[in-house]
Amino acid sequence: MKKLCIFLLVSLLFLLAGCCQQVKMSGHQECKTATYAVLDDEGRKLTFSEKPQHIVSLTYGTDEILTDLVDSKRITAYSRWAGDSGISFITRDQMFKVGRKVNENLEAILALHPDLVIASSATNSDLITGLETAGLKVYIARSPKNYSEMQEKILNLAAAVGETEKGEALVKQMDEKLRNLEARMRKLPDDQRKVAVAFNFTSAMGRRGDLLDNMLEMAHVINGVATLPQNNNLEHGQLVISKEMVVGINPDVFLLPTWNFDNRRDVQGYAQQIANDPAYRNIKAVKNGEIKFVPDKYRYVASHHFADAVEKVARTVYPEMF
Repeated sequence: MKKLCIFLLVSLLFLLAGCCQQVKMSGHQECKTATYAVLDDEGRKLTFSEKPQHIVSLTYGTDEILTDLVDSKRITAYSRWAGDSGISFITRDQMFKVGRKVNENLEAILALHPDLVIASSATNSDLITGLETAGLKVYIARSPKNYSEMQEKILNLAAAVGETEKGEALVKQMDEKLRNLEARMRKLPDDQRKVAVAFNFTSAMGRRGDLLDNMLEMAHVINGVATLPQNNNLEHGQLVISKEMVVGINPDVFLLPTWNFDNRRDVQGYAQQIANDPAYRNIKAVKNGEIKFVPDKYRYVASHHFADAVEKVARTVYPEMF
């Protein structure tokens, strides 16, 4: 029996030695992260022998999540939109700290020698194939359609970079912020909820079941476009919303775009165009001067700033509640 106990003890020590590495730090031993595997948002398996230390992010949403998950030294490059306050929550100081942005270009990314590239479900499939053919690990993050999927996006990415606890903390912070907002907004009577229609620089936008729809719902705003039949007026898979449809909705509020992404958009000029459009003359939003702006970095949020975006919408539509 004594020999068996000794054998088991020795075996345990060998197992511990296999997953730990001696580090000369004050004479102590430190266990480095063992090999771990994760699934990305498309269910593809990635295996890591250690936490990635040279991460390249190709999307503004994952830029933002990574910034609150890992030390900036572990981020080799942000996406091209980092530091653009029109669409990104990454500040210029954070951008300068990382010091590099990269476009979705195979040669440019390979030159950075990353140990993890974070792409999205919208990233060109040829680029992803090229990166993987070159031997790089590519993690594909989803484009969430609701809050639950946003939570999963954050938790899954946190697991991939070896920071599960930090991911859980980010989700907890979102949950708490949204609970506090709901406690305030539930005081609004249902019959006083406002109907809103959002616009891009082309026309009215949105549809039932997308992230903006979920955001408006959580802000106690009725998404006017979601009240329309969804099986008609599709063009290239997108719902085409005519002026006549907007008139039929007769929304209380117009939410207009703000991001001058190509330096050719006149934000205030577009607002004047909408306000002076004869087709919209008798709509409540125009008659009552309820033409408002929610910055596009909130409207197109793709990270844990979702909770901030819901609050921003609520504050914009119902300033009297704050």
